[in-house]
Amino acid sequence: MVQSPSPVVKLGAWGSDAGAAHDIDVRAAAPHRLESIVVRRGKVIDSVAFTYTDEGGQLHTAGPWGGTGGVEEDTITLGPTEYVTQVAWSVGPFEFKEIDDCVTSLKFVTNQGATYGPFGRGDGAHHSLPVLDGGSLVGMFCRAGDFLHAIGFYVRPLAIVEPTASPAKPEGESLLAVAIEG
Repeated sequence: MVQSPSPVVKLGAWGSDAGAAHDIDVRAAAPHRLESIVVRRGKVIDSVAFTYTDEGGQLHTAGPWGGTGGVEEDTITLGPTEYVTQVAWSVGPFEFKEIDDCVTSLKFVTNQGATYGPFGRGDGAHHSLPVLDGGSLVGMFCRAGDFLHAIGFYVRPLAIVEPTASPAKPEGESLLAVAIEG
């Protein structure tokens, strides 16, 4: 059986090579819509979990990936017409545990203007991924042990993008996402 290419774009990961790799199978059940996100954190991001629906509307759960430490756990439940249009995160040291690089913060922004986070302290290098042209963040992958050591994202472009002429981009092209390091 020949499988068609995935309708999502995999971006990243940012962080270190420590910990074990965790990912979803986008060929078996490509994420169509992010439903919820759970972030466990203290000074750094300890773990992440999320639920998403596939093209057929079936709900899938990923994670939790990472450890059980931290002092708080936050659950983001997206509304029926709400989707994530930007994610920001920081990668830096966790000196208390003598870790050179781990994910130290996460923040999500939606199409409805809601901002969730930042979760964690945000030490280290700051990054931002705005999803452009009506696309959305639909999933994540990571490397994790007791903490999140690296994180990456799945982006789904808008299903239908009308070709347009624009001085900023060639006709018919759509810029899906741009990672910005700060």
